[in-house]
Amino acid sequence: MDERVYWIWLQNAFGAGSAKPVQLVRRAGSAASLFRGGIGLWSSFTFVSDRELAAMSAYGVREAEAALDYCLRLGQQVYTPDTPGYPDLLREIYNPPAVLYVRGTLPDASGDVAIGVVGTRKAGKAGLRAAREISYELAQEGAAVISGGALGIDSEAHRGAIDGRGRTVAVLPCGLDYPYLMDNANLRREILDSGGALVTEYPMQTPVQRGAFQTRNRLISGMAHGVLVAEAPKKSGALITARYAAEQNREVFVFIGEDTAAFAGCIGLAADGAARIRTAEDILRAFSAQRKSARTALLRQAAENVARPARRVRVVPLSDSAAEAAEAEETPAAPQPEAGLSADAQRVLASLGGEPKHAAILEAETGLSAGSVLAALTELELLGKIRSYPGQRFTKSD
Repeated sequence: MDERVYWIWLQNAFGAGSAKPVQLVRRAGSAASLFRGGIGLWSSFTFVSDRELAAMSAYGVREAEAALDYCLRLGQQVYTPDTPGYPDLLREIYNPPAVLYVRGTLPDASGDVAIGVVGTRKAGKAGLRAAREISYELAQEGAAVISGGALGIDSEAHRGAIDGRGRTVAVLPCGLDYPYLMDNANLRREILDSGGALVTEYPMQTPVQRGAFQTRNRLISGMAHGVLVAEAPKKSGALITARYAAEQNREVFVFIGEDTAAFAGCIGLAADGAARIRTAEDILRAFSAQRKSARTALLRQAAENVARPARRVRVVPLSDSAAEAAEAEETPAAPQPEAGLSADAQRVLASLGGEPKHAAILEAETGLSAGSVLAALTELELLGKIRSYPGQRFTKSD
């Protein structure tokens, strides 16, 4: 049986954003060996929760095989961490996707620089112009442009790359066949027609769900050598992508216009160490001397288990995530209670102490999905209740 079937089985059991599928396969030797080991083997891994064990037992390989066949019949590519074509840069991050669904052609990030370009949906003229012009220049120089396919900065980044006759990739927070943000349906077709790609880790027919944007953002930064925040106010989802980029040892760049309120998030990132740029040349210059050794350096850095706090990067509150979901024509979950923390955030906070814990451990201890844990951690960090460390590790604040 195709090994990808077993990865799809794992993905359905753990959901998007979880680091556990890759960890389990490494210990078992292969996804197929893990499946054949059955509940006796699965339960021997103490970081797998009872809920996850039940999900592993409930979803069978026949369903996974049918899902793979359906994708292939639609002309999609299905990549897993052990197949050729899976982006090497994604293999370096803490929680690479167990399955990557692709329509179109992915750039070869091992040879060319790939830059994530992100920002607010409600951008002004300066930010929109910067995103389009810089992406155009990047494409002209052979760099790939990675973004999220949303309105505002994302759209201008994709269009700039297309105009520059380069490749651009849209990373989506839903299944490839889900009618996400129909205002950009033509743009998605243009991306494919220009030789780019649409990418997601979500199975077919998966709608936009709570936490999907935060989970998706790690792939935008993970597929890139660096990330440009073209415009971001103090509360913007683009700041989550910048935080992921810092955790993944990617370069972070910012463009800052004259409107200080509109670019407050970018100003904050610059204060935290992000490089301020004006043109694509400023970005590419950072990679000119290291392009051949970039992957080697990233692998070495990713392997380090550093105990010092991560570079502080401000992130978006959950209310902005809900606004993104609304723009995606999907109704998000109800707002947080005014009295305090959400139920998920309370569970995550109760599991934290003075010693750093991996997000995967928090998933196991709380019984929450990877997306729910990430959303809860974002909420807690915004309120100053937790502290983040490299490799998605967290503690309670002092």
